Amino acid sequence: MVLDDLDRRILARLQEDGRVSYVTLAAELGVSEGTIRKRVRRLEKEGVFQTVGITDPFRVGLDTVAFIWLEVHRSQLETVMQEMKRLESVRYLVVTTGSYDLVAMVVLPDREHLIRLLNEELATIPGIISTETSIVLQIHKQIHDWMPFRARKYS
Repeated sequence: MVLDDLDRRILARLQEDGRVSYVTLAAELGVSEGTIRKRVRRLEKEGVFQTVGITDPFRVGLDTVAFIWLEVHRSQLETVMQEMKRLESVRYLVVTTGSYDLVAMVVLPDREHLIRLLNEELATIPGIISTETSIVLQIHKQIHDWMPFRARKYS
């Protein structure tokens, strides 16, 4: 999907405030409410974005956030990814370059759940050669704004 300037400006504004009304957004961007409504629906349908509430896991009772680096047999990378995607605690999963093939961010209620994830769930996935785990102690910055800086000016 190709994004035009209006799409980028809509996305930039929604990343600032996902609850902004279509009327306000239309006025700010100088287009009709109908145009905004159609564009937002199309962007959502195409999977470009979704509107969600973002929480700090530590403030909602989830005590353990960790990054797990995984070394995987290349011939089984797709299978490992599919199995990892099925795990409820996996919130972020990416293919990487370097010493590890995958990185997963997991969010769990406590350390006991992390131990079970590592020793019971991940241990049963064929293709995982090794893992390295880092527990997050504090979150100092958490943003979900992926739009280029040039799209920030929407008026």
